[in-house]
Amino acid sequence: GGQGSHPRLSPPARSQGLSKKGAPVPIRVLPESLINRIAAGEVVERPVSVVKELVENALDAGAGRIHVSLEQGGCRSIVVTDDGCGIPPQEISLALKRHATSKIRSAEDLFNLHTLGFRGEALPSIASISDFRLESATEASAPVGYAVNVQEGKIGELEELPMNVGTRIVVENLFKTVPARLKFLKRPETEWAHVLDLLTAMALHHLQVEWRLEHNGKVSLFCPRSDEARRRVLDLFGKETMEKLYPISREVSGIRLEGLIGHPNFSQKSSRNLYIFVNGRYIHDRLLIHAISTGYRGLLMTQQYPMAVLHLHVDPAQVDVNVHPTKREVRFSNSNAIHHLLSETIRHELEKAPWQSQDSFVAAKLSPQNSSIETEAIPSVPSAPKDATPSPEAYRARVQGALLDFMRREPTSFSASPPPHSAKIGTLAFSELRLIGQLHATYLLCESDGSLLLVDQHAAHERIGFEQLKRSHLSGALPQQRLLQPLNFDLPEHEAARLRSCLPQLENFGFSVDEFGENSFVVKAHPTLLPGADWVELLREVAQELEESIRLASLEERIDHVLATMACHRQIRAHHRLTEEEMRALLRDLEGTPRGYHCPHGRPVMVEIEGREIEKWFKRVL
Repeated sequence: GGQGSHPRLSPPARSQGLSKKGAPVPIRVLPESLINRIAAGEVVERPVSVVKELVENALDAGAGRIHVSLEQGGCRSIVVTDDGCGIPPQEISLALKRHATSKIRSAEDLFNLHTLGFRGEALPSIASISDFRLESATEASAPVGYAVNVQEGKIGELEELPMNVGTRIVVENLFKTVPARLKFLKRPETEWAHVLDLLTAMALHHLQVEWRLEHNGKVSLFCPRSDEARRRVLDLFGKETMEKLYPISREVSGIRLEGLIGHPNFSQKSSRNLYIFVNGRYIHDRLLIHAISTGYRGLLMTQQYPMAVLHLHVDPAQVDVNVHPTKREVRFSNSNAIHHLLSETIRHELEKAPWQSQDSFVAAKLSPQNSSIETEAIPSVPSAPKDATPSPEAYRARVQGALLDFMRREPTSFSASPPPHSAKIGTLAFSELRLIGQLHATYLLCESDGSLLLVDQHAAHERIGFEQLKRSHLSGALPQQRLLQPLNFDLPEHEAARLRSCLPQLENFGFSVDEFGENSFVVKAHPTLLPGADWVELLREVAQELEESIRLASLEERIDHVLATMACHRQIRAHHRLTEEEMRALLRDLEGTPRGYHCPHGRPVMVEIEGREIEKWFKRVL
């Protein structure tokens, strides 16, 4: 192509803030209706955002009963009714004005908040993007109430109606004035599920409130008022979940923590079952989630989260809740103290093994039953199982609880000598188990009273080795064993650079490694507790772990990650044939090992199959 074949370029689009000659367009104050729609973009993302704001207002009004009704997931209609103190008729129109609130008076009040709402943005923002109606009655006006309609941000005339004390807000045709937002919503069932999750969380903290949720005319959640947290868990999730949660409580320097934490086996890949409240506010804060994960370190697999219901009470002056548009995150002035209190309290309670005091087993079990929680009268609400057959969580709860009897004992070495006291599974000591043999050269098969136990030999030996390495490391650098013949090896350039950068740190972990030319190294000594490992592969993994663990918060956490990697290279692995004496010695060593119910990476060490389940397989029982 010649010059004439070039496409003709169009001039660039003119900025909305510039005139044709490049001069600025005059600055104007936006109309109130447009301001509210802009604010609604931050406050209202989807129907659950509307429910959250209206429910928080109801709680601030002292409501003892909150009922929410949805149609089509809240896209068609949201109705929130409460029996709070109500709004005086002369203030109803004012409540629909932007930044009109009864909850703060000055900037100082932002750091002394005792209410969930405070900005005065929610009602006008919601009213600007929907067909909105507010009805309210106070003790002074009841049985007469007052109502007002808002259409496209325009407030109508006040009208009277018969009404008891409280407030009722109707939001219809959400995003009516900003229809582009509708394409970002999910199916009505998904939007309803978000609301159900929110009200479930709210109900876990506000026990003195009766909660009810209806969707398309069907009740999907109902919780009567309660005085006891575990009773509320029973109402929401059922008996099986309630039995896997254990109380914690601690107060340090005016910071009070209380709540329930779940058994390590009761975990999942998302953090949606972490219900965290700061001064009564339901939040999803990364600092606190990390603190919880730190408390469970070594008991959960990577990217697994437990269930927990935690209530943190902090001086309002030490927490800033005005850092996020939806108030789901907060900032603490003493974040390190908060993190330490939360993680250490959880770790301490887990090491006490609270499930040992339960009447039933709490260990890893295997079951052919479906793992989902069954429901009864209200299909959408988790509740207790209909029959007495334990779910997989209950199965997984049984055998591992037995190992917790031994948590406080000093670990023994991997030897054939019997321990001074026999640890027990339920009422049966390990020494009384009948060892059947090995399955696939990976699992030890044992028979207990009416059950079949499977022990992952590598996971068990990994936990034993980890605790021995950690105990040795706490007393100083790990002891070394000199190699009679030093081991030379080469690495790719990028791996050599990684190993070279951490050579000084390897001494603390029992290695003596020197450079031996470009990208070449020589191993002169190894940790005494790790005989016969693949040293080259182990050093590559340790170097990578040291590099990646720099991002971890604490030195102890970094050390644990490295020691767990080293313990994984112990001599007993999967597909390793063991003699009968070696199998018995492994079980005896497991008895005295702290946290012996999980490997350092969080995998279960033991699984139990009840004899009754085996009989069902063969149709001996129905």
